[in-house]
Parts: sequence; structure tokens; C-alpha cells
Amino acid sequence: MQFFPTSKIFLSFGSLHITWYAIFSLTGALVTYYLSQRTLKKMGYKESLGEDYFIMMLPIAYIGARIWYCLFEWKQYIADPISIFYVWEGGLAFHGGVIAAVIFGWFFLKKRNVDARRFADACAPNLLIGQAIGRWGNFVNQEAFGGVVSESFFNHFPAFIKEGMFIDGAYRMPTYLFEGVGNLIGFILIYFGFKKYGRKKRGDMAYAYIVWYGVVRFFVEGLRTDSLMMGPIRVAQLISICGIILGVLGLLGVYDKLFANIWPFKKVKPVVLFDLDGTLLDTEALIADSFRHVFAIYRPDYVLTTADLKGFLGPTLKESFEKYIPEVNSDELIAEYRKFNLAHHDEYVKPFYGVEEVLRTLKEEDYDIGVVSNKTVQTVTHGLEYCGLKDYFPVIVGCEQLNKVKPDPEGLIKACAELYRSIDNVVYVGDSVGDIKTCKNMSAFSVAASFDKTRREELQAAKPCVLITSMPQLLDILKEDHEWSDFTTL
Repeated sequence: MQFFPTSKIFLSFGSLHITWYAIFSLTGALVTYYLSQRTLKKMGYKESLGEDYFIMMLPIAYIGARIWYCLFEWKQYIADPISIFYVWEGGLAFHGGVIAAVIFGWFFLKKRNVDARRFADACAPNLLIGQAIGRWGNFVNQEAFGGVVSESFFNHFPAFIKEGMFIDGAYRMPTYLFEGVGNLIGFILIYFGFKKYGRKKRGDMAYAYIVWYGVVRFFVEGLRTDSLMMGPIRVAQLISICGIILGVLGLLGVYDKLFANIWPFKKVKPVVLFDLDGTLLDTEALIADSFRHVFAIYRPDYVLTTADLKGFLGPTLKESFEKYIPEVNSDELIAEYRKFNLAHHDEYVKPFYGVEEVLRTLKEEDYDIGVVSNKTVQTVTHGLEYCGLKDYFPVIVGCEQLNKVKPDPEGLIKACAELYRSIDNVVYVGDSVGDIKTCKNMSAFSVAASFDKTRREELQAAKPCVLITSMPQLLDILKEDHEWSDFTTL
């Protein structure tokens, strides 16, 4: 085993070589994978989705990149077909890899009922980082360079770049570096600028990537001396122009109108999930007296203020009790709380104005609906049955079914699974900051139910997608043209 036997080889095992070209290419792919997985996780997808896609896509993309290159350099390979497999010598065309990955992704995501535009938004901008890293493989291989330049051209470049660009007796323009820097700038602009100020719909991040890379590649390709050609036309420039046009049309929303009845552009009704306390049922007085009961037993010297009682709305019982009565086991406190709460439930609880009317309408219009609460299923079911609302909900998710309760999105994801729906179009209606955080933790569409004026400012500060002051307003929201995702979280 020998490290760095030549300038182009990273490691040798006898006749087996691992080249720097392979190292940079795979590093770029792995960085793209890592960044994409991180974003997909924020969107609520299982880790296995990204793993399965990238594991299967990577070899397909490499094959596509190689085939694309060989198609336009067929004269070079027709005399020695076996050299088609000599990928360590270079000869991968990025556009071919992208085309192969997109075609594969279309079938992969459709089979798994995942919105391709949402998935592309999570992954496409990260390609710019991967490409910037991968271009250093071109530097080591002394390929993808431009025309002859004077030695003074490199006066402000590091010495190793100057030395590496001395090819065939002349200094060459480092076009690989121009593209790499352009890609890094594009990533920063798209991820930190366009994401916040320019994106309006699903797919926009991917469209922005296509446009940006198309522009960068078009100009850089014009400087290169090793372009794949189709007659007098540089293939990469032609593809770049097509990409720019396709990306701009996407940003303008043309595909959403043109393919309105075709997946993934077809609009679907969202899953509508509800919190229980403070959203469907008015339980604030019951919650307050349940806490007063526990404090009277375990901390009688403490007088609960209105601010304290308001602060209990949202956090889990465990969090609240550990904050105020840390010296007592929280399970004991929770048991006492629930004992009082259940015993006095029917004295206090009533549905908010318009709740049953809204649920009836949603059922008539074939919406998939459910309840996700940090309470137990038994407690939720009892409250819904008492108020005559149980039959509206085919799915109820409670705390005992979950490894992590809100604000972790596990409950919302579980409800979608039980409704046989994807997590791409989810509306969650809740009355607390914790409910809004739950949505943001999977980029779901959050509806803040602000039936209490005293907490409205707090809810608005959490930046829900929309805020309603009465439940019937939800029906108007559902009639509007939304993407049913929270774009601020990606």
C-alpha cells in the first residue's frame, strides 16, 4: 500500500489505484448527501428515504454521466470500446448524471408517494456545493481547463494552482475554479437569500438551482477548450440554455398551470390534524384547577399566578412539573393531575364555537382528519365523546403511543401514516407555541388557533403560517391556494 505514488493517485494497492479524481467526486457526493439528509429530516422524512435514494441514485448518475460523455466522444471510444470503463481517467459529463438522477428520482419518489418538487427543493441547491468540490478532481487530472494565458495571469493565485495549470508547455485558464466559485456563490444566494425572499411555491429552490447553474456553466463552458461538441455547438452550452429556460418557466409557475392534473403538480387536499385542549375543546379552566389541585397537595406554599397558569398551556406536564416541583417525581405528579382532571372533566369541558360545524364540513368534503395530542388516547377520546365529536376522527394519536411528544413531529407523522397519507400536505391546528414548533419541525402548515386574546401576541411571535380567531375561519383557509408547507423552516 502506498499513498500519493503520483500526483493523480491518492492510494495504491498493487495494481489497484484510488485516484484523487475519485476522492473529490465522492467527497462532493457525500457532502451533498449530508446536507440533503439534514434538510429532509427537517421536513419530517424518514432517514431511510434519503439513504435509499442516494444509494441507488449515485451509481445510476455516474453511469449516466459516463454514457453522456462517451456519446459525444464516440470517435475516441469506437476504436477501443473497453476504455469506456476507464472512468478513473476522467470523462464524466455532469449533465448526463443529472438527467439520469432526475429520471430515476421521478419513478423512485412517485412510487413512495413523495412530492418530487419538495424533495428537489431539499436536495438541488446542495448540488452546487458537491459540484464545487468535485471540480477539484478536474484540477488534479489537468482537464476542464481554458485557453492559454500568460504567467502573469496567476500573480494573485496560490502557487499550487499556477503549477497545476501549466499544461502541455503553457499556462491554462483555470475554468474549473471559475465554475467552483460560481457554484459556491450560487449556493449562498439561493440558500440564504432566495429561500427567504424569493421562493413562493414548491420547486422554486430547484428551479433557482437550474437557472443559476445554467448561467454559470454557459459562460464557463465558453472559456473551455475541451467541450463536448455537436457539430459547431458546445453541448453543455446548449443544455445550459435549455436549463435556464426550463428553470425560468418553473419559477413563473407555468408547469403548475400546464400540468395541473399530473403528479406532482396536481393539487391535493391536505391532511387536517388538530390539537385538543384549547383548539377543539375549551379546557383552560379544567387545566388551571387541575394544576391548583396538584400544587395544593405538593406545594401548598406557592400561589399560582395568572401568568403561571397561562404558562402551563403548551409545555408537557412533565416539563411543567419538573420546573415548579422538581423535588417530587414527575410521574407521581402527573398521575395526581390526571386523576383530578378525569374526575372533573365533564364539569368544565365544552367545544369551542363552530368546531362541530367545521368538522362536519370537513367530513362532507372528504378531508382526512385526526387529533394529535400530548394527552393519552383515553383522555382525548373521553373528551371527544363527551362533546359528541368522536365520530369525526378516524385517527387519534396520544402521548403513550409516541417515543417523543410535541414539539417533536412524531405524532403528526404517525397520524399521516395511519391515514395512509404522505407528510407532504399537512395542516396542523393548535393553540400553543409548542404546536407551531411541532409544525416547523417537519415544515407542516401551521394554523394558530387564537381564541384567547391574551395569548395572541405570543402566538404571532412564533410565526405560524396563518392565525385564526375562530374555528370557522379554517374553512376559508382551506379554500385558499396554499402549498401546505412552512417555507420558513427549510
